[in-house]
Amino acid sequence: MYEFSSRVRYSEVDPEWRMTLAAVTKRMQDCSVFHSDSIGRGPEVWVAEKVGWVLVSWQILIRRFPVFGESVTTGTWAHRFHAMEGDRNFIVKNEAGELCAEANARFIYFDLAGQRPLRVPEEEMEKFGTEPALDTFVYAPRRMRLPKTEPVVCEPFAIQPMNIDTNHHVNNIAYIEMAVSLLPPESFVREMRVQYLSQARLGDTLVPKCFHEDAEEGKVFTVALEKTGGELCSIVAFLLAPLCPLNPSV
Repeated sequence: MYEFSSRVRYSEVDPEWRMTLAAVTKRMQDCSVFHSDSIGRGPEVWVAEKVGWVLVSWQILIRRFPVFGESVTTGTWAHRFHAMEGDRNFIVKNEAGELCAEANARFIYFDLAGQRPLRVPEEEMEKFGTEPALDTFVYAPRRMRLPKTEPVVCEPFAIQPMNIDTNHHVNNIAYIEMAVSLLPPESFVREMRVQYLSQARLGDTLVPKCFHEDAEEGKVFTVALEKTGGELCSIVAFLLAPLCPLNPSV
């Protein structure tokens, strides 16, 4: 497992002093990049060899959002490689070792120059190694389906330079932030699932379509982000808890 620790920053919290969902996800993203860099397969290799890992799905379970000033440790490890895919788990825990969040993400090994998937080389798998998958995690299917109910079409998002990452497309967190901005007021997210289907780039406009559903576990709010031509870029689904779990006071 690769880990890094730091206190929750003021820039990472919401008006209630809780770490935002986007901030938690950014910690996980950073942790995976730090892990790759620590074994010599990080950004320098992506640039030199024009290969790297492209995220295709997230599943994040929230137990409790850390609060401002709290020291948290984010950890990650690879637990599965198959053909062109790699899966990794993530955890976020506090100083007492209590679990705040856990996640699974799937990546595709990618030819960044040719824009096509590649079979994962044996050397790459050996570098990362694998550890047992989280046994407390209920893994959902990677592929997501949109609800059959009629969606509410919301105001489009014009892609800005701040949404673009080093791969020159919209960063995975930007889709999440767009979807979060459409959540009903006072929503507490207990679980988030994301599937990435196609790339959006600078100059594109994404049209959000929002769906509301009732499930056994609670209310589900799903956002489909489409290009103006109808191409689906991402699906983001939130399982909403009826009440926000209590957090320690700041």
